[in-house]
Amino acid sequence: MIQEISSKQNSKIKYCLKLHQQSFRDEEQKFLIEGDHLVEMALETNSILEIYTLKQRKVIPDNIPQYIVNEDVLRKIAFSMNPQGIVAVCKMKKEQPIKSNKILLLNDVSDPGNLGTIFRSALAFGYQDILLTNKCCSAYNEKAIQASQGALFKLNLLKKFDLNSLKKNGYQIIATEIKGSVTLNSFKPNNKHVLILGNESRGVNQELLEISDVRVRIEINEIESLNVGVAAGIVMHEFSK
Repeated sequence: MIQEISSKQNSKIKYCLKLHQQSFRDEEQKFLIEGDHLVEMALETNSILEIYTLKQRKVIPDNIPQYIVNEDVLRKIAFSMNPQGIVAVCKMKKEQPIKSNKILLLNDVSDPGNLGTIFRSALAFGYQDILLTNKCCSAYNEKAIQASQGALFKLNLLKKFDLNSLKKNGYQIIATEIKGSVTLNSFKPNNKHVLILGNESRGVNQELLEISDVRVRIEINEIESLNVGVAAGIVMHEFSK
């Protein structure tokens, strides 16, 4: 279906504006993306519900409604000033059972840019099951989505999980800590493991540190710590060797 929308007062446009609010996104289980690359990634996982575009896109399947809008309307619903001519409404992914041997647990990561960057690295290094504690920022925040470069569409994001159960099922629990007892370059994880990364300022909380089997640190010089997004990429790359 292809239809033109020229008014910012259109009910469809008003609905998209509501999706700028996290509470409404969570309630509706929908979110917005913008730009050709993210749309391409979302299409691969059948995540798109409808498209708002400056011109008809022939690559969009016929079952996805396309709404042709002008630049003023597109800027109204987009998060950025330059949305590359296309915005899409997507459905949030439902949690799936854990199937992989490599799991990433994010403990209260609060910055959406860091979260998206971690998602991107996780997909690159084979960590497709991502556990998120309750105080993590939203995975569907616009900054997290942009930073992930579409990786979140191919990840299994879970807020409901039992770390003790995973441990009983043979997963080695590895926490990153500045004062970790083992250096990263001297440690090789088990094939089945959960890697825990902590909050930007507080690190991994005490409860998770106590349940962990081992604590690892990245050896660095001249500075106290690394950004969690940077640290995540280093550790996951090292564990993937």
